[in-house]
Amino acid sequence: MNKTLFDKVKAKCKDTGLSEKYLKAITEKMGGSIEDDSTDETAIEAIANQIAEVSVETQGEATRWANKKDPKDPKEPKEPKDTKDPKEPKEPEDEKDARIKALEEKLAKLDADQVKNARAAAVQAAISKHKIPEWRTKGLSVPDDEDPDTYMASIKQDLITQNLMPADAEGAKATNEKAIDEAADSLLESITVK
Repeated sequence: MNKTLFDKVKAKCKDTGLSEKYLKAITEKMGGSIEDDSTDETAIEAIANQIAEVSVETQGEATRWANKKDPKDPKEPKEPKDTKDPKEPKEPEDEKDARIKALEEKLAKLDADQVKNARAAAVQAAISKHKIPEWRTKGLSVPDDEDPDTYMASIKQDLITQNLMPADAEGAKATNEKAIDEAADSLLESITVK
């Protein structure tokens, strides 16, 4: 083996991490065309470059192969067990169920709040429509099974009947309609055979 060739190969491959034993073996195999006592710098440089390129490729392939192997079983390549990103830890089922339950409760609360707000808006609209005085609405709550408009109309009628509120055209109309309905019910009751 040509000493100059070997020295050039060592210099070119010093950063690869390959052992001197490996470099000697590959230099002997690939540098066989260079005589031991040759001083042809051009031929030595060309062979040294070829050996360095092969050594770098070999070292890269060995590194790839070593990284692919499972340390527990050096014969089998490592197979990815999960396609998920390893940075994202799996969430235990208990935590997942708890999160789902919490979200369902939050959604139910939002729905209930929306219904409550819609009901409050309907009550406020009925109060405005029937011009119920503020003193009468303090502490007033419309039962859940009552229509807010009908409930406020009956309160307005009671206020007009008790002379606590002036009768307007709409109030008078409502009073007349209520009186007519009551009279009709009375008449119907009196005619009905018992």
